[in-house]
Amino acid sequence: MKIKNFAFLFLSLLIFSSCEIVQEIKFEENGSGIYSLGFDMSEMMKMGATSKSDNSKEKQLDTVINFAKFLEERKDSIAKLSKSEQEKIELLKDFELYMKSDTVTDQLVMKIRYSFEDIKDLEKFSDKLKDQNIKELDIFNKQLKPKNKKDTADGGFPDFNESFNTTFSRKKFTRTITAKALEDALKKKDTTMKKDNPMSNMIRFKQRFIFPYKIKSVSNKNVRILSDFKGIEQDANFFEMNNDPKLFDVEIEFENE
Repeated sequence: MKIKNFAFLFLSLLIFSSCEIVQEIKFEENGSGIYSLGFDMSEMMKMGATSKSDNSKEKQLDTVINFAKFLEERKDSIAKLSKSEQEKIELLKDFELYMKSDTVTDQLVMKIRYSFEDIKDLEKFSDKLKDQNIKELDIFNKQLKPKNKKDTADGGFPDFNESFNTTFSRKKFTRTITAKALEDALKKKDTTMKKDNPMSNMIRFKQRFIFPYKIKSVSNKNVRILSDFKGIEQDANFFEMNNDPKLFDVEIEFENE
């Protein structure tokens, strides 16, 4: 899914009533790393947004699916597929899916992790997940789809990376909104939204970046530097993202060690 306006995506997610979305990228010295995208809908569960039948049994699910292992266990079945189908499913080898659902403690947490080789490989996140016929992936993806199907371009996974230009080197890290995403955000900006609007806090977005080097300086005054000086964290609600499309722009310089 080619999402060019990340604020618009959050607007489509308001059907959740209350949700925290967390994006994290952890870099290694060689430029590889792990990207994760997850959400916590536990508040929605606590507010009774999901129906519970008096006759239904309590349901609990706590599982991690490592797709590299998944593919190895099913290699004989996969070998019977067409070449194109085999190539498509092999794209999942760098993914891992975590799901926890508990109707007793009212928890609903999902996270998908992707091991990438470099920035260019990170940009392939949603393309590798597109049209994969895996039940567990469908469950995850359905939680992130807007009600209006025309809001999605091709039914793929949302990818916040597509709205940003990202660079990483020994000297610095930068992440800035793309010109196209900025243009779209300004066009669709809701000028009537107020800070005290109850809907503003229904969706919160948190992003975290972790580095192998200590931080020397950070351009964005809204970010928090982690205690070991090797990472930053920032969160915002929908009003803040709507009000300032450049809210998450950041440039970080690393110390010389």
